[in-house]
Order: sequence, then C-alpha cells, then structure tokens
Amino acid sequence: MAGLYLAVVGLLAVAFRGFGTDRTLGLFLCFGAALVLGVAGPVYYTVRVQRRPLADLGLRVGSWRTLVALALLFAGVQFGLTLWGYDLPAPVDWAPLLVMALTVGVFESVFFRGFLQARLQEHLGDLPGVLLAALAYGAYHVGYGMGLEEMLFLTGLGVVYAVAFALTRSLLVLWPLLTPIGSWFANLEAGDIELPWASIMGFLDVLGLMALAFWWARRHGQDRPSSSAARRSPVSAASRTTGSSGSRPGSSS
Repeated sequence: MAGLYLAVVGLLAVAFRGFGTDRTLGLFLCFGAALVLGVAGPVYYTVRVQRRPLADLGLRVGSWRTLVALALLFAGVQFGLTLWGYDLPAPVDWAPLLVMALTVGVFESVFFRGFLQARLQEHLGDLPGVLLAALAYGAYHVGYGMGLEEMLFLTGLGVVYAVAFALTRSLLVLWPLLTPIGSWFANLEAGDIELPWASIMGFLDVLGLMALAFWWARRHGQDRPSSSAARRSPVSAASRTTGSSGSRPGSSS
C-alpha cells in the first residue's frame, strides 16, 4: 500500500510540479500514469497477489435499495451545497472538466476507498481505518501542489467519503455521482484549469485502460470467493459434510 501510494503521489508531483501547465504533454502523461497505476495496481494486487475478487475492492452492489438510497442522498446534499443554482459557463469550459472529474473519481474511489480504506479497516479496525484513509486522501493532494489549508479541508471531505463507503462497502455510493460532483464544482470555482475539447479523448483513453484492468481481473478472479466468504468456508464445508452424511437431515449447505 505504501509503495503504491508513494508512486502515485510521486507521479502527480512530477506532472504538476515538474512539468506544469507549460509542458502539457509531460503533465498529462504523468497524470494519466498516476491514475492508471492507482487503479491497475490495487486490481493486480487484490486479484493476483491476494487472490481475492473485485468485490473486495468495493466493486459490488450488495443491498441495491440501500445503495441507491444512500448514493442519491449523499449526491443530493453535495449538489445542493455546490451546483444548485450555479450558472455554468460555456460548454468548452465545463465539459472537459466533467470528464476529468469522472476519470479522477474512478481512481480515487478504487485507490483510497476500495483498496486503502478497506485494508486499513480490516487490519486496524473501522475508526482508525476511516481516519487514516481520510488523512491519506488529504495528504496525497500535495502531489497537485496544494497547501496545508487545502489539504486539511480535503481530509475532512475524505472523512465524509470514507464514512459513505464504510456504510455500503460499495464504490457505487461514491461514483459516478458524489465524488465527481465535488471535484467538478471545485475545478469550476477555481477557474485555473483550462482544458481543450481534445483532452476529453485523453481522459477517455485513461478510462479505457482502467476498464481493461477490470476486464483482466474478471478473467483471472471471477471464480474465487471473497475474503469474507473464504473465512467462512471451513464452517460451510463442515455443514455440507454433516448434511451429506445424513446425521443432520434437516440442515442446508
């Protein structure tokens, strides 16, 4: 986790502090590499190294009624606090930013929630896991060149995102509504990022590479049980053995 975190933050620092907006090709290549690594790294580690399914990264639905209700609730509050009544500029000034927000949202949801937070909660407990994941989320923005005050605000926002994920264990409570809305509004308000229409294709390429990582994981991990199911497997196996032997004819497998 630490190695991937440092690699992602390092690539962002090279992109925004090294290349900067004056050298856009290098900036975008390093930025895109950080986003792809932040998704493909956790996917590979989860499926290939830990031999867990994608569900362990939060790519699951679970109770869809609860999920939809919470996703709409959180997104509705976010929209009401930010975009309600907001006068959008010309499409060229907001459409590329929206695609960027959706792309970054996939990375942040997978890396900080499904990967970092889930494993911190598993090893340290819920409260320390949520707080450390939120702190890591705020601190990673140093790669974008942000100051301490901004990172403290984003740490607080990270707590909100962390709690939302902890309630459902599904990334769909965060993406495509909650986190992209917040990121999109922040970039609109700042007004310091100007992206041409052509940048949309670049972000779609990044999304395509992320989708390729998910496809690969489905091919290599779809038949493996989740970690929680694996922990229950000895009990389940014992139940099936007992039931098949006839000593408890009423038990189910």
